[in-house]
Amino acid sequence: MAAAAALLWPDRIMSALDGLPLDRVPEAILIGVLFPALWVFHPRFLKTFFARACIVALVAWKALSTAAFVQDGWCVRLEPVRPFALRAMPGAAPHAWDLRADWRAADPACSAVMTRSYDGFDDFPMWFFNMAPATDGGFPAREDRPPYATVGMRVHGFLDVRAPGRLQMDIGPDIEAVVQIDGRSVGTDTEVAPGVHIVAVEARLTRNRWQLVPRWNGHELWSSVPATVSYPTRANRVVRPWIRWIPLGLVATLLTTWALSMLARIGDVRVIAWTAAASAVIAWLIVADRVELARFAVAGLAAAAFVRVHPRLRNLFGAFVMVGIPWMVFVVVRSLPEVGHYVLYGVGHDYWGFQRNAYQIVMQGYWLEGGARTFYFQPLYRWIAGLLHVVFGDSSVGEWYWDGACLLAGALLAFRIVRTYAGFRWGLAAAVTPLAVFVLGTARDLIGLGLSEISSAGFISMAALSAIAGRRRRAAVIAAGVLATLAFYSRLNNLIAALGVALFALPLSVPVRALIRPPEWWRRVSWRTAFGVPAIIGVGVLLFAWRTYHYTGVFSVVYGTQFQSLKVWQPGMSLSDVAGRLTHSVMMVLTVNDPPRFDVYALPVMAGAIAAILSVAGVPRLRSLPSAAVLMFFATIAGAFVAYGSAYPGRFSVHAIPITSALTICAAASATRAVHRKRVSEKDDEAAMGWGVTARRSGGT
Repeated sequence: MAAAAALLWPDRIMSALDGLPLDRVPEAILIGVLFPALWVFHPRFLKTFFARACIVALVAWKALSTAAFVQDGWCVRLEPVRPFALRAMPGAAPHAWDLRADWRAADPACSAVMTRSYDGFDDFPMWFFNMAPATDGGFPAREDRPPYATVGMRVHGFLDVRAPGRLQMDIGPDIEAVVQIDGRSVGTDTEVAPGVHIVAVEARLTRNRWQLVPRWNGHELWSSVPATVSYPTRANRVVRPWIRWIPLGLVATLLTTWALSMLARIGDVRVIAWTAAASAVIAWLIVADRVELARFAVAGLAAAAFVRVHPRLRNLFGAFVMVGIPWMVFVVVRSLPEVGHYVLYGVGHDYWGFQRNAYQIVMQGYWLEGGARTFYFQPLYRWIAGLLHVVFGDSSVGEWYWDGACLLAGALLAFRIVRTYAGFRWGLAAAVTPLAVFVLGTARDLIGLGLSEISSAGFISMAALSAIAGRRRRAAVIAAGVLATLAFYSRLNNLIAALGVALFALPLSVPVRALIRPPEWWRRVSWRTAFGVPAIIGVGVLLFAWRTYHYTGVFSVVYGTQFQSLKVWQPGMSLSDVAGRLTHSVMMVLTVNDPPRFDVYALPVMAGAIAAILSVAGVPRLRSLPSAAVLMFFATIAGAFVAYGSAYPGRFSVHAIPITSALTICAAASATRAVHRKRVSEKDDEAAMGWGVTARRSGGT
């Protein structure tokens, strides 16, 4: 936690790794992706003296920086002509997602701190356009959003010049700007004498051809001379030219040694070579604008099953290295254009509602209310989106990373189930299958879009992995219950699936056929998981209903949601209509399409569902499938019998993809082993017959 605080704490000294917001490519990748991956999959490094020394030094530096230095950059205040946000103080400036600015002030002096150039329209801290208009339930008028909106912008700060030079301002054609130095209007290209100078820009922005790039002697200003929000003290001026290398060196040292320690832990040249080659191919295909081929390359990660792997890596860590790292490379490189750029969302959609609520939660302080007294849209994702914006700023790249991590959790759950049943190689194939179904099928456009389904599926997968580990650690049971509750909060339809996490109290080695003989498995059940997970979810449901009661006076989980309009069993509906609606709802999940249709990329989902049904029916060989996984499938599909989804094809299947993929691979492994046993038996028979003929010819018996 100290490492997370040290890396994310906004540094007053600007550098490539200066903490929140992570709006540059190096820090978005290294702090936003690499650090969490190392934290989850290689935490043992944090126990070393060197790691702790780096962390303590970095925390001490951030504390010193906050206390002793003024903020690098220039203050940017935005003044839109039309009201911009719900519940905002009249005439107040909007907030950007920048904790270095006055993010808790009702009327911030600085909407954002400018520490990089604004090269284009989506570089400007104008995320607030997603908030228009300032009326509940309304839709923005044409004048509320670019290219028809008009925005005033004031930029001011200080420039510390050691030698005379030229200050240049590259300004876009749709910006009317007046540049001032020390209160005197100058042009966009002017001579500046040595000393500390006040720089101010008064601008009016229209349409969308925007640019504001300060330069010093033709070079990027921010890397050429010190620029600060406040007047720099004498001590600040003395150390400014070289001090930025201290935090940059500390962060780079910590992350580099951590990554090298993880490489040493892998210690298998074949595994490292596979991971590096697969990641390089995927990255090259995306950079070369061959994204479709990169999707097939993700499916091709199943070839990892043919790599010889040291026994100590035939586990969840090894699966992450061989499948998870190339997958996250796909996500990171695919989303690179999003870093540091805000997205102007469409209006009236679910994700537009989530974004507006996220702003109200974080920037306006409605932490319990969540931007709405009842949840017509799903609850938790608005908090998730808000926290991701806190980390990554106006950019929505954090939603790409978060969705990618949640999908990876599902892949690792599939691996964990299949590895116990059929071994490591089959487990790798199982890890790749849900990722391939997602990136090749209908659901592939959901990643990074800003919806709640992937988050809920990720929480369910993480909860299931924790429940499996709960047989050894009590804390894992608590984690499973909390994560399952968050899955329910993310998508209320998934309550039964969240409760299904408790099924992993059954050992993965217990087959379906053993369920009818309780003595074989009764004593092997983890009862603290079986009772602990539902108990924690129950508390979460009660708290949810209490919150609704607090704001509406109605103690209910579904009050104010879409449940009444989306439930399958509508009042007055005939039995045949109910059957048709029910069939459509279930098949929409299993075919990963709306309306349901055959899709070759969705075959693992359908095959897994069929395998689960046949295993319960007692079909030979399929009766050996892991009972926890089979029962979990029925828990994941149960929501389709209650609520009827619509819009965004594929989203209602996301939570079912990992478990059905695991069952498909288990069934394939079972069939393959049966064929192998038959061939071995035939060879043994042939050998026995041959031996008998030889024996008779030699006079034997």
